[in-house]
Amino acid sequence: MGEKQGRASSRIDALLVSLSRLAKAGISYLPLLLAGPVLGASVYWFLLQPPAQLKLLDTNKLTLEQQLLAARPVFVAVGVVAFVLLAAYIVLTKRRGIPFATIASKIGGYLTPFLAVPFVVALMQAGLEKESPKLTLFFGVVIAGIIGAAAYRIGRGPAAFTMDRSAEDVPSADVERRQRLFGRIGSIAAWACVLGMWAAYGWFFTKLSITNHHAMVTRTIDLGLYDNIFYQSAHGRPLDCTFIKAGTHLSAHFDPILVILSPLYRLYPRAEFILGLQSVWIGSGVIPVFLLARHHLKSRLQGVMLAAVYALHPAIHGANMYEFHSLSLATVPVMWTLFALQAGRLKLYWAMLAVSLLVREDIPLMLSMVGVTCLILPGGNLRKTGLATIVICASYFVIVKAFFMTSAGVIMSGPEAYSYAYYYSEMIPPKSGMGGMVLTLITNPSFVVRHALEEAKLLYLAKLFLPLLLVPFATRSWRLTLAYGLAFTLLATREAVFSPAFQYSTALLPFAFAAVPIGIRQLSEGTLARAYNLNASRVQRGLVFAALAGSMAITYKFGAIVDNQAFKGGFSRVVRTLTPEQQAHYNWLEETKTKIPPKVSLGVTNKMGPHVSNRKDVFLYGQKNVQWVLVDEKELKKDRLKRHKQAIDQGKLEEVARRGTYALFKFGPGKPKVKEPIKPEPEEGAEDEDVTDVLGDDPHE
Repeated sequence: MGEKQGRASSRIDALLVSLSRLAKAGISYLPLLLAGPVLGASVYWFLLQPPAQLKLLDTNKLTLEQQLLAARPVFVAVGVVAFVLLAAYIVLTKRRGIPFATIASKIGGYLTPFLAVPFVVALMQAGLEKESPKLTLFFGVVIAGIIGAAAYRIGRGPAAFTMDRSAEDVPSADVERRQRLFGRIGSIAAWACVLGMWAAYGWFFTKLSITNHHAMVTRTIDLGLYDNIFYQSAHGRPLDCTFIKAGTHLSAHFDPILVILSPLYRLYPRAEFILGLQSVWIGSGVIPVFLLARHHLKSRLQGVMLAAVYALHPAIHGANMYEFHSLSLATVPVMWTLFALQAGRLKLYWAMLAVSLLVREDIPLMLSMVGVTCLILPGGNLRKTGLATIVICASYFVIVKAFFMTSAGVIMSGPEAYSYAYYYSEMIPPKSGMGGMVLTLITNPSFVVRHALEEAKLLYLAKLFLPLLLVPFATRSWRLTLAYGLAFTLLATREAVFSPAFQYSTALLPFAFAAVPIGIRQLSEGTLARAYNLNASRVQRGLVFAALAGSMAITYKFGAIVDNQAFKGGFSRVVRTLTPEQQAHYNWLEETKTKIPPKVSLGVTNKMGPHVSNRKDVFLYGQKNVQWVLVDEKELKKDRLKRHKQAIDQGKLEEVARRGTYALFKFGPGKPKVKEPIKPEPEEGAEDEDVTDVLGDDPHE
């Protein structure tokens, strides 16, 4: 009896010792062995059901029968893990002597990603992004953290994609041969992924933006405006535009890149072409992001993953889908500029700096911060480059303002220019300009802080930087390149400036993406990682995986790839599929356009403009005397609608075609319509009224 008790006691002691060793190996793995399979299998049954069944997870209104059915895969998963643990104990611990704690810890590491399941399922609930954007972002951050931790714990990953491989206990000749083979395979695979990503992005957003355009969502301001600039520039009138003051885009912006690209417009002279051009151009940004990441992180796989983070970013989608803007084109050349600088390829740097400056007149203000950063970088190798950058940017800005644009003011002023002072109205005291804004900054800092850190702006920053794990802010020296963009967006009063649905995020995004690989490398090798004795390469891998996981979660609810209730391209939600009515409207418009003689002057309303802006003489309705008019009468304001109807009644406008409120008119001789059996004869010598007086004033005023 005593011997049996002794044996039982020794077994209990052995079990306790094993548990103690397991706990010392990492107590966090113990709950993972149970929580992993439970969470992983908990939604399996629901995912096999119709989508409506998923709502039951959110409301917990399950019957007992449904709960029992849903519990089956959970029990199966727990049993499978228990079987694997038992088999591992018998085969690896008993026969090979590998500590069971090590085995359990390894299996627990592979189960770590399943901890994200509840948060992923929570994101799948429809409307969460609209009801609680902050909670949605929080779930995205948690998912990113869990996947990052799992990536840290799990093995290295595909060797073919890794540039810094080592092969111990292998002859040097074999090492060299294998490295060459892996290098070729890795390079081909990585470039195939990046170029495929570019092609997929360009195709998807070209199709989506054109569908949105055909749904009559786009407007003369801004798609029609840029389409007309392309048309005029392609026909020898650089940056001319009939829709805006002074007939030139120089009254608003200086963007000669459009003139350089305009010969391509002749291939397909329609607004659809520039929408496709913008999508393909922005999509090509995956290439400099990949090169930046590969340069700093020495891993092709991680470069591909960060390129995917770029392609998934909601603010990139917002700029892409808000019609067309020259500023949206800046992201790509600016990132090429930053890559060339960081890679030490100065000839390419100066070439890409020149291309970037041609995008818009305010780009030198952004890039001047790159010059300042070069001045303070350790080592001083780029001080001359930085100083030259500042001088070139400042000189270019002054020359453009003084000799090319219609206003020399930083925020524009004067009758022949569009002022942007209202963008910053709260920062600019009454009857003052840029000087007043500067005085506000230095005399009322408390107001500036409260104004810059409003809740809407903090939410905007969260949407921009959480997919990047806030890494750009932790990047030493290079975070200074964000300074102009932060001031540009956070000091604004106009909501569009601090919204990811518009093009203004371009002031931040290229610098943020260029800083991410540097920041990841610095964090993986930094004081915190060393203090906790963390492996640098695994920290780096964990951060990259976390960024990709967080980007996937956040773009699911705020990006354009998956339909959701939060994403907008500009002011409105994007139309993804034309309804039969929308298709009929578009077909009518395409047929009606053929009835307009090619050389007549044409007046249009805002919605109609981008469909006929590819002509020499096209104006906003009421802007100038015209010969033909294409309108959506719902867009006419009360006074202008009254004048429009008067022109119809007086016979000044003769209806050529109509579908609902969409109508095409041409100007007639001015004879009144027949409304009664007997009509009075018109007085001899009567002259037509001026069209501008009949139809309204300049719409830009």
